[in-house]
Amino acid sequence: MIAVIGAGISGLSCAWWLKEAGLDVEVFEAEPHCGGKVDTVSDVGACFETGPNTLLLNAGHREWLTKLDLTVVPANAITGNRFILRNGRYRMLPAGPVSFLFSPLFSARAKWCLLREPWRRPVAPPHETVADFFRRRLNDEWVDTLVSPFVAGIYAGNPDTLLMEECLPSMQRAEQRSGSLVGGMASALCSGALKRREACTIEGGLAALPRALSRGMNLHAAERVERLVRQSSGWGIETRHGLYRAEEVVLAVPAPEASCLLKDAFPDLAGALDAIVYAPMAVVMSLGARADMTRPIRGFGGLNPVRESPFAAGHLMAGDMFDDRCSIDDYLIASYVGGELFRDRYALSDAGLLDALNRELAALFGLTRAPRRQWLVRHEAALPQATAAMPAVRRHLAALDDTGLHVCANWLGGVSVPDCLDKGRDLAARFVRRYLAL
Repeated sequence: MIAVIGAGISGLSCAWWLKEAGLDVEVFEAEPHCGGKVDTVSDVGACFETGPNTLLLNAGHREWLTKLDLTVVPANAITGNRFILRNGRYRMLPAGPVSFLFSPLFSARAKWCLLREPWRRPVAPPHETVADFFRRRLNDEWVDTLVSPFVAGIYAGNPDTLLMEECLPSMQRAEQRSGSLVGGMASALCSGALKRREACTIEGGLAALPRALSRGMNLHAAERVERLVRQSSGWGIETRHGLYRAEEVVLAVPAPEASCLLKDAFPDLAGALDAIVYAPMAVVMSLGARADMTRPIRGFGGLNPVRESPFAAGHLMAGDMFDDRCSIDDYLIASYVGGELFRDRYALSDAGLLDALNRELAALFGLTRAPRRQWLVRHEAALPQATAAMPAVRRHLAALDDTGLHVCANWLGGVSVPDCLDKGRDLAARFVRRYLAL
C-alpha cells in the first residue's frame, strides 16, 4: 500500500494518478474536508473563493479536468486589465514589454534600465533573492513599483527574502540561457516554450476540484497521522484509530507537520523544515451596490506597492471576473490583508481590520457607503516562504532517498494550484514506472 499523508491539492493529485494506474493507495487527512486552503463559499448574493481565486491552466490540465467531469469557465475578457496603485489611484499596467517604455508608471531612468538590460552581464550570485535579481537586471524603481507588489500578491512574500531559484525559476533560466532577462523571455515566447495562460475557474467554484479528485478515494478524513515508524520493510503509520502499514509514504503536509513526523528518523531534515516561515493572510470579501462605487476599476484588480503606504496588499474585482459571483447590480471585492510585508495589519482585531479596510476601500474606489455585507477569513499560515531556509531543506531531503519516503507539498517546487497538480502527477508517474519495472 502507498500512503499519502495530506489531502491538499498536491496529495490528492498524486493519489488520483496512483489510483488511476491501479496501485493500492490510501489518503490520510487531519481535517474533516479535503483541499487544504482551496474552498468556495456560496452565500446569499455572493459566491467566492477563500483561498486561490483563479487557475492558469495548460492543455494538459484542461484535459485532466475534462476527465474529472469538471467544466472550465474562462474569466471575462476585462480581467486582462491589471492595475497598480500609484499616488493614491489605480493605474493600468502596460500589456507588454514594449508598452512599458511608454507608460507613465515609470521614470525615464527606469525605462533606460529596461532598454539596456539585454547588454548587462549575467553575474548572478548563488541563492539570489528576487529583489536582488531585478535590482541587478533593472533597478530599485522596478522592484518597488512592480516586483514587490507582484510578489506580495502571488506569494504573500517579501522580495528581499524570497529566492529567485524557488519562486521565479523560469526567469532565472531565461537569463542563464540568453545572458539577458528580456532576451531570454522573448526567445521563450517566440519558440512557444512560454505561453500566456488565461485565468479561469471551475463551474461551481474551485472547491469542485478537490471533491472530484477525492471521489472514490480510500480516504481517512479527520484522521491525523501522529507518528511514522520505520519498519524492516516500509513504514508504520500511527493514528488514533490504530497502526497502518505502507510500503511507501508520500508526505503532502505543511512543513511544520512534516517536521513533526520526521524528527525521530531524520532530525536534520526536521530541523531544516522548522526554519520555513509561513506568511499569514486575511481574505475579506466585500459586497455592495455597484451604484455606491464612484471610482470603479474594470479589470482583474489592483496591487498595492509598500511605498504607497496601503492597508491591504491588493484588491481583486471578484464580481467582474466571472458572471456567477454576484448580481450585475452589485460589486464583490476580494481584499488581501497580511503577508510578510503587512503582518502588522493582519495582527489587528477583526473589528480593527475591517474598519481600516473600509476606509481604504472608500478612498480607492470612491464608495459612498460601507459594503452591505462582508466576510472575513483568516489563514494563520497561508503560504510557505521560499527563503534562505530552502537550500538546507533541499540538501537534507537527500536523506530520504531509497527510504520509501517522498515529499509532495507546496513548500517544495511551487505554491500555485497548477504547480501542486503537476508535482503530484510527476511523483505518481515515477511510482508507476518503478512498479512496472518490477
